[in-house]
Amino acid sequence: MAITQTTYTGNGSTTNYSFTFEYLKQADVKVTLNTVATTAFTFANATTLAFNTAPANGVAIRIFRDTSIDTLSSTFFPGSAIKAEDLNQNFTQNLYVTQEADFEVDTANTTANTAKTTADTALTNSTTSISTANAATTTANTADTNASAAVATANTASTNATNAVSTANTASTNATNAVNTANAATTTANGAVTTANSAATDAASAITTANGAVTTANTALANAATATTTANGAVTTANTANTTAGNAVTTANSAVTTANTADTNATAAVNTANAASNAVSTAAFYTPIAALANLPGSPSNEDRVEVVNSTGVESNSAVSGVPSGFVGSTDLTVRLQYNSSTSKWAWQQYFAADPENRYLTESLPVVKGDSTNGSGQITLNCENNSHGIKIKGPPHSAGANYTLTLPNNTGATGQALTTNGSGVLSFSTVDSAFIETPQTITVNKVIGANTNAGMMGPSITINPTISITIGSNSQLTVLN
Repeated sequence: MAITQTTYTGNGSTTNYSFTFEYLKQADVKVTLNTVATTAFTFANATTLAFNTAPANGVAIRIFRDTSIDTLSSTFFPGSAIKAEDLNQNFTQNLYVTQEADFEVDTANTTANTAKTTADTALTNSTTSISTANAATTTANTADTNASAAVATANTASTNATNAVSTANTASTNATNAVNTANAATTTANGAVTTANSAATDAASAITTANGAVTTANTALANAATATTTANGAVTTANTANTTAGNAVTTANSAVTTANTADTNATAAVNTANAASNAVSTAAFYTPIAALANLPGSPSNEDRVEVVNSTGVESNSAVSGVPSGFVGSTDLTVRLQYNSSTSKWAWQQYFAADPENRYLTESLPVVKGDSTNGSGQITLNCENNSHGIKIKGPPHSAGANYTLTLPNNTGATGQALTTNGSGVLSFSTVDSAFIETPQTITVNKVIGANTNAGMMGPSITINPTISITIGSNSQLTVLN
């Protein structure tokens, strides 16, 4: 995987940190300190950043590349020169964006997987906690049932104790009555004493029974208190388990949120990567070929070629859409795209094989001629580019090799451009002796029969008044 970032941990004293990844512009190099973006740095050199203040001890430093995707580095127009440097820079921009998107996708996937693992662990812990809570609830319910049974037993024991006390009270009343009867029936003292003793024994037995019932009631009450304590402990345990389960659910929800955020980031990164991939895939690529004779024999629809030597493209029957007046040559490259519906290579654009020479930026540029257009020429168009004049060299047959050097100034009114015979031009005043004055000549001539008369005048301006008499079978020829 391509390197798009370098990380460090600050120590509170170091300010300069180097990195190894390539970049197009310094503005594409970004920095975060503990995930917070910062611009408090400068470039010490091409691969080293100098922070204004040394990052504190333990601070996570991330130096990374974030190539701009708002616009292409270079934009081309029909007929414009395409520099290899600009084209390479566009492809490098797309490559860097794709590398960064790929890195972000891998990072997002790793984060998402980690978050998912955390969520799965939390979910497992939550399931365990819920099981524990359910078990504690079951224990609490059992304790509550036991407590209810103990309370019922205690209530029964209390009822029995109450009944025993009533029985004891009744027995005591009976004993009292027996004592009274014994006292009253002195005559039957022995029998009364026996009856009294029996009643006392019964009373003692009733008291013992009552005491046993009280003890049973106290034991049942103690058991009920113990059961209540156990039940309260079980409820506390259940509450604690429920709290733990709630915390586990909260942790799980947080983990799910983190996973969802990571998934969103991953989706955004994938979208960015897809956009970069689409930008690369929609770029038109042309296969270079040397000349029209090398056109593919069995092309597919929308196949593209770049013909380096375009000689003859204007008359080639396999090519359509060539602009009117365009003539191919060895130094003009044309781009063609195959159209299977017409079985023709459709014209797309052209450019100079050496585009830099189009701008005459060299100290001794050459405007080349060809067999179709003749000698090399320069056209100076009007401001609307609808017409213009040409400065054209002599034909090949002249065998001309000379240099015309223009004057140092624009001359004076009435002066003419003259040469010294060696190609050095200057503005000079023309001698009046070389200027012919218009003349008026009167010609009177009689031409007889069977006569051929001819007149040849010099190269002068003539305003003649001619009177000619021509006989029969005669011919007059006037040559100027």
